Amino acid sequence: MDEKTAMGSRPGIGEYLIQRLCEAGARHVFGVPGDYILNFYAMLTRSQLQVINTCDEQGAGFAADAYARINGLGVVCVTYNVGGFKVVNTTAEAYAEKSPVLVIAGAPGLQERQKFSLLHHKVREYSDQFRIFERITVASTELHDPEHAYEEIDRVLAGVLQEKGPGYIELPRDIVTAVPGNIPGTRAVPLAGSSRETISPGILDQVVSRVNGASRPVIWAGEEIARNQLGPYVQALAEKARIPVVSTMLGKSAIDETSPLYLGVYAGVIGDDQVREYVEASDCLLLLGVILNDVNLGANTAALNPDGMIILSGDSCRIGTRSFGGAGLGALPELSGKQFLPHDLHGVPPAQKERKIPYSPAHAKITAERLFLAIDSFLDESNVVIADVGDAAMGSMAITIPRPNQFLCPIYYSSLGFSVPAAIGVKAARPGLRPLVLVGDGAFQMTGMEVSTAARYRMDPIVIVLNNGGFGTERPMIDGSFNDVAPWQYHRIPDIIGAGRGYLVTTEDELAGALTAAKESNDLSIIEVILDPDDITPQLRRMCERLAKGVKRQG
Repeated sequence: MDEKTAMGSRPGIGEYLIQRLCEAGARHVFGVPGDYILNFYAMLTRSQLQVINTCDEQGAGFAADAYARINGLGVVCVTYNVGGFKVVNTTAEAYAEKSPVLVIAGAPGLQERQKFSLLHHKVREYSDQFRIFERITVASTELHDPEHAYEEIDRVLAGVLQEKGPGYIELPRDIVTAVPGNIPGTRAVPLAGSSRETISPGILDQVVSRVNGASRPVIWAGEEIARNQLGPYVQALAEKARIPVVSTMLGKSAIDETSPLYLGVYAGVIGDDQVREYVEASDCLLLLGVILNDVNLGANTAALNPDGMIILSGDSCRIGTRSFGGAGLGALPELSGKQFLPHDLHGVPPAQKERKIPYSPAHAKITAERLFLAIDSFLDESNVVIADVGDAAMGSMAITIPRPNQFLCPIYYSSLGFSVPAAIGVKAARPGLRPLVLVGDGAFQMTGMEVSTAARYRMDPIVIVLNNGGFGTERPMIDGSFNDVAPWQYHRIPDIIGAGRGYLVTTEDELAGALTAAKESNDLSIIEVILDPDDITPQLRRMCERLAKGVKRQG
């Protein structure tokens, strides 16, 4: 069947998919076209969705991931295998860090598969692409049966939105315009809401009792708070009960970092000593939306008492060592409305902003530590900070983000090259904000060509390249020439792409001038900061010392 056979306003499968994407809140689709998905791309160009073509599929995947973290749903569209396999890595990142990204991948038509055993891009079986994505998504489907295509599209989209994880829809090219003969009277699954059962009121009362009875409670807010837009409820609970708040590394900016109750990032021995000592001495640590991975636990250096922990997450609830059924995080709005006793804040470390060292640029060589002090003084509410893996992420722990949910970093999955394409996704999702990208030279060389995509779509990120000649995270663990990268003149890239402005920085006052000039312009800006190869922040040094022990043990 094709569009000509449609009855009334019944849409074809491709059109229905676009309609549902719009209803779910998507406004952009990121990708690289190919012949197996071209007919769907043609549909996209006639729709309300704007297509943003990136230089490479991995860039599209990272852009869609960032878009999802800001907007609530991101979409990446690629062709069969050669395109699909390039976004396996970015989809794995979305799965590991709970980001709602939908992958739409083209595929050979069903009829041509029967006629030809070998079509280009095939590896072993025609189902290889689908089977791989099944492993790294919360919901997936091959649209092989037009009669159930609508239901399958709804099922996958609902899974993505409810589970806050990636989904996959494989679209054979002869299915795009097909029209189902039978349409269910109601859609199979609503796109909004949660399919998980929340905890009972009695358990919430136990939580309130434990918190009220504690002498030194602390809220540890994580990445699921940002994904589910629950920050205001955490803030309300903290203010009502007068409880200090810390965040995870992955959940940084999930709550208001300008609040006098915000102490900073807790990350075991990697983070601030005052924060670590206070958190680890708490008799009631309330974990809200925290994923207990080794990064959030400070390379597994966190010294926390399980008996004093209350865990409310998207899929579990635990009080001390006792687990309860249901999704604890879903009860957070109700919990924040409960009656809490205000706690005495005597002995609490000063808020993060109060512990800041005043920054005034000098005519001195720029260092990694001073670089982040300068960035902290530069930021305002118009910036979204996007930090790549490495010292860009570690140094950012000490930065105060002026507004909630305006910091992105894939610090757990730790795939280098996220930040530059992520700026494209952020700018598309929130055009009124200006991305500030922090990226090492090694990570930039992986996906930095996406600055040309930003220029093509008239986007204005400020990209700060930390140029220390290689992989500064790995050098303190085991060094060798394998940690070096080719020397590029990053500040001259605007000359190559014919857009933007470049700045070369070696001193603090040069950095101040470059940041001011970049802020005053509406152009893409690339600021290349020259650092010594062994110059890293204290946070990264502490992490590397911890990781080096594990590397040497295994060696």
